[in-house]
Amino acid sequence: MRKGILIFWLVSFLFLNSSFLLSNPKQREIKLNKSEELKREIRVLNLLNGLELTFEQMEMILRKAEESKKLRQDFETALYFREGEIERELEEIKTYLQDNRELPPSTIQRFHRLETEIKEEKFRIEKEIKEKVKEIKEILNEHQIYQLQKFIPCIIPPKGELRIGQTQDYHGLTRGIERIRQLPYRFYERKKDKIVIRTLEKMQLHVPRGVEIDDREMKRHISSVFAKARSLDEAEFEIQKERLAKELISPLKPQDLHNNLDWKIEALLVSPEIIPLLEKRIAKEIRTGGLKD
Repeated sequence: MRKGILIFWLVSFLFLNSSFLLSNPKQREIKLNKSEELKREIRVLNLLNGLELTFEQMEMILRKAEESKKLRQDFETALYFREGEIERELEEIKTYLQDNRELPPSTIQRFHRLETEIKEEKFRIEKEIKEKVKEIKEILNEHQIYQLQKFIPCIIPPKGELRIGQTQDYHGLTRGIERIRQLPYRFYERKKDKIVIRTLEKMQLHVPRGVEIDDREMKRHISSVFAKARSLDEAEFEIQKERLAKELISPLKPQDLHNNLDWKIEALLVSPEIIPLLEKRIAKEIRTGGLKD
């Protein structure tokens, strides 16, 4: 019994279970929506705190964010007014398919026309937003570009000079791997499968949207990282422990997306969440007389 508890706490050091339960489903949905909204705002705040934007940059980014928000709202409004037409076409297609009948050419034509019009409007709006992203990128200095490239959206910023994102915040992971290393050989070999499974269960709670993991491959991956960590002598482990921590969670990170500068600007600097944050900062600059002549 004591050994089972020990395994649970060892694995818990690697990943925190932040899930919670609410008795009322509607209340749960409202609270979850509010939580997600707050998380998005905090991620943008962490970025703003690290970028140290000038007053002129804040004004320009605010203007582009407001223009992008209007474009998105216009697209949503257009979709709303066409929702009835879309539903009618889909219901007609569904009826034919339920009866296992061939779709009339006129139905297919109307659906493709509607689908094409929506795609063209979406493409037009995305193109306009990309132009705004390009304009923002042109006003950022080299230091700010570097910060954006290194930034990984986070809730709790790491301590120290690099307070923008989680690029060097692996302390919790390395500490967990250290505990795995310290388990006696016979105990670890006997309980290895359970340790790996519970580690995987904890990791599954932190899988980002759009990332798919194969359980069997992940078990092999976790086991491989733990084996590497346990095979190193003390001095070599101290050198490699951060790299091992990065390797352990690497399958959970959509790196290509996070390393895309344009995506970060679009997702963060022209997001709706940045508008009230920049408005407050600009108002504070004006109120406190922080502007330069």
